[in-house]
Amino acid sequence: MSSQYKSLIEARNQWERDIKMYKEFLQGETKTFEGRYGAEEYISMAKNRLNDINLKLKEIEQESLTDAL
Repeated sequence: MSSQYKSLIEARNQWERDIKMYKEFLQGETKTFEGRYGAEEYISMAKNRLNDINLKLKEIEQESLTDAL
């Protein structure tokens, strides 16, 4: 497994943890408008980043499959 692949997996795991943390924050009672908006924006950005990472991982997997043939 390449170092780039491992690095992307680690980044994906971190983004997933961040999303979970911010979603838990939004479920709590005390939040300002700015806090809620900031958390929602961060979650949106993190989901986009996750999509980008997943696409890159699929690309790497496809390359390794074609290299193996």
